Amino acid sequence: MALYDQEAQTRLKEKMDYEQWFLDFLSKKQETLEGKQEITQITFKNRQPSANVHFAISDVFGSGAALEVINAMKPLTFVASYKILDMVFEWILQENHDAGTIKCVPWRFSEKIKVFSKSQIDFPPILQSQPYIKEYLFALYSKLLKFRNEVVHKNNFSVLGDKLKIETIEDGNSYVLELDPKELWAFVKIIIAVANLIIGDSAFDPQIERLLKYRLDRLSKIHGLAEFKQPMPIPINVLLEVPVENNLFPADLKIVRKELSRTFPTVDILFNLKIIGLVNDKPTVGWFFPFDSIPECDVLELRQDSHNNYRVSLEEK
Repeated sequence: MALYDQEAQTRLKEKMDYEQWFLDFLSKKQETLEGKQEITQITFKNRQPSANVHFAISDVFGSGAALEVINAMKPLTFVASYKILDMVFEWILQENHDAGTIKCVPWRFSEKIKVFSKSQIDFPPILQSQPYIKEYLFALYSKLLKFRNEVVHKNNFSVLGDKLKIETIEDGNSYVLELDPKELWAFVKIIIAVANLIIGDSAFDPQIERLLKYRLDRLSKIHGLAEFKQPMPIPINVLLEVPVENNLFPADLKIVRKELSRTFPTVDILFNLKIIGLVNDKPTVGWFFPFDSIPECDVLELRQDSHNNYRVSLEEK
């Protein structure tokens, strides 16, 4: 059995299943309830360098009662996020134990941290290829432990307005953790993203890296490591109309990327892509690719029956 093989990834995925669902559900509800602003749509005609840019701003605001519930659940959200973080590190220790690298997997959180600090550990491929993720994750794991224990064992926390505040005393010293909504949800989304990378549910790419670094910067006061100075990526919806050519819809992604870079030269762009296939200038078929699923190729040649996982009705998205 190889380290971190498919079977090992499945075991971790099954362990994290409920917490991942819970955090993903809450983070999506939070975005809707607390409101968001984004450029709604940029429309391209295939292989034409001009675009129709709509700078309409969409605002969504939830009810006060719903936001109150989300705020009340912040201690649980924090603990669930830390639990996934612990599951990941415990899984890494278990893999190393099974391979004979370490003698045992401790039960106590503090002992697990000591093993990582004192032992030569083999890490999953994504943490080997991107060692900064391992470094920042471990800093969060070790520095947030005392606050996790305070919530779980002593219920010593408060939610003041939209901020979660946790106070604790360790070795005679007082410590306070105060997380505003952006910081808490940055923590949640970092954990979800890294967990998905480790179990193979998503692939590491420049867009995911920019989001990770941006969110890690939001938590610099916690991990205490250097900031990446990563600007906030701007989410954009791109509509690409592609006329049929020889029974194919050849979507020119190279021109789309080039034009986005030209239109927004000083900011990072994360774009979702909807492709509309035109036959005799009439919309006939549609595909929707989220920003982290857009193929890397210059020209994506689509048939009416291809990429069925991304097919959508012409009214969707």
